[in-house]
Amino acid sequence: MLAVLAVSDKRDIGRLAGGLLGLGWEVVATDGTRQAIGRAGHAIGSIADLAGVPTLLGGRVKALTVSVMAGILATDTASDVAELRQYNIRRVSLVCCNFVPVPESVPDAGRLWGSVDIGGPTMLRAAAKNCAHVIPLADPGDYRDVLAALADGDGTAASVPLDYRITLAAKAFLLSSEYDQQVSTRFNALRGPGAGPPVSSQR
Repeated sequence: MLAVLAVSDKRDIGRLAGGLLGLGWEVVATDGTRQAIGRAGHAIGSIADLAGVPTLLGGRVKALTVSVMAGILATDTASDVAELRQYNIRRVSLVCCNFVPVPESVPDAGRLWGSVDIGGPTMLRAAAKNCAHVIPLADPGDYRDVLAALADGDGTAASVPLDYRITLAAKAFLLSSEYDQQVSTRFNALRGPGAGPPVSSQR
């Protein structure tokens, strides 16, 4: 079993990683998350090893590669399994992501553009979409229950009941939706005179 961790909110991330490692999982993470887990006393891998390329563009591209996304979106079908094997892609069974906070005030466009999280929401949404096969985690408050379910079962993702994975997926999509709304609000705040009415979700 392979887990990918990439969190802004690092509460209990060392406990999650340690629990997964204790159950025999392999864990990889983005650089900041990996450092936080290392400070908690756990050695894990880098998502760059899974992606097959280093972090690019000054840190803006970490996870959005074919190998990472295919690993998250793969199912148990024979064709999926064959393609993963053909291209030497690892299957991902748990994704834990929460997002870089959007600045409350945006003095300039550059700061906003630099803060918008792309890879985290993409990975989390992919895991939520594929919750029949992947555990999507966004809330540190869920780490304990997920680890308990894994420990009570055989340690695989299937140990977490499907109904619970669906609940976690719903939470992940809600978090992503709320995050996008925050970003949209900040972009509206940047608009200059003559830009027309602000973009709204009310159509």
